[in-house]
Amino acid sequence: MGIVLKYGGTSLSSINQIKDIAKYIKKLKEKERKVVVVVSAMGKTTDYLISLAKKITSDIPPRELDTLLSTGEQQTIALLTMALKNNRVDAVSLTGQQAGLITTKSHTKGIIRDVRAERVITHLNNNQVVVVAGFQGISAEGDITTLGRGGSDTSAVAIAAKLGFKCHIYTDVKGIYTVDPRVYKQAKQIKEISYIETMEMSALGTSVLETRSVELAKKYNVKLYLAASLSQEGSGTYIMNKEYLFEEKPITGISVTDNVVMITLEGESHMLKNLSNLFKKVSEENINLDMISQNTDKENNLVLSFSIDYDDLTIFNQLIKNTETLDEFMIESKTDLIKISLVGVGMASHFGIASRVFSTLSKANISYYHVSTSEISISCTVDKVSKEKAIEKLAKEFDL
Repeated sequence: MGIVLKYGGTSLSSINQIKDIAKYIKKLKEKERKVVVVVSAMGKTTDYLISLAKKITSDIPPRELDTLLSTGEQQTIALLTMALKNNRVDAVSLTGQQAGLITTKSHTKGIIRDVRAERVITHLNNNQVVVVAGFQGISAEGDITTLGRGGSDTSAVAIAAKLGFKCHIYTDVKGIYTVDPRVYKQAKQIKEISYIETMEMSALGTSVLETRSVELAKKYNVKLYLAASLSQEGSGTYIMNKEYLFEEKPITGISVTDNVVMITLEGESHMLKNLSNLFKKVSEENINLDMISQNTDKENNLVLSFSIDYDDLTIFNQLIKNTETLDEFMIESKTDLIKISLVGVGMASHFGIASRVFSTLSKANISYYHVSTSEISISCTVDKVSKEKAIEKLAKEFDL
């Protein structure tokens, strides 16, 4: 078995860091016969490229933006390959297209459909380290595409899945924590966690790993390891295809989503069908709806609530304005909220978790609003000003 290493932009933000990683890969190559390295653009390169595009136009064509952004990773693969060769390691750089990453044609939000890894395999069989540009691929139409947030993680896992390799993802954090340590300094590092918990935490706001990459790893049983760059093996977090039921610890971690807006629509029940046009437009704008709940009040009026990201509020309000069938609905939006989510597979075998959550918040005089649950998570919205206090109280309640 071989290994796929992925390095994020913060791990590659300087030439000295690239040189250090090249030396690390040289030592690793002595133990691992086949090595693929997937890299992101250096430091803030992607942000810089976007700023250049904005200087040209405020209406950036997505196809041309993808062409521009893909050059960031191409710089990195060339420089890292040079550094490896300078350390007498035979290496070759490949763009996403050259590595066979075939995607949908959705520019800036491409999804990997296939990995045609014949060229990668040929180089590996020639005992070369293969350095691949993450975050990018090519559509069936022959256009360069990028994969959106966390795209390099997804690239690495997809290649590992195709080759049957394990995958180590290196970044600027030591591993996955019970709570974001920037918010709660007493947070504990998690040594082992299941795929399903990691997926849930990622989907609910933890930004260490992109949800799609974990989903791919689970589907193809790719062994994942997350750690800080150049750290000692075993100091990070192992993510495994196994659901650990912690009898003494039903909650594994807390995820937080900032800038949440709750939308509530109220109208007569028979007008439910009038909402279909709105939801169709919302879908076309790629606006994600979360925490959806529907019920009727005592007068049999429909009350529908859901959350959206604050960044989507302007577009959403415009959609409402342009949807004539909503005239008879009362529409309310509540801003300045965050969503706190407690995640743990052990929740399934423990009773009273929700009661402890809401009791903890009430005792701290923290108001909570909309609530949603899954088999392994409980989420609720609270006022943004209560963020740190709510996290601290819940973390202490569940020993996180």
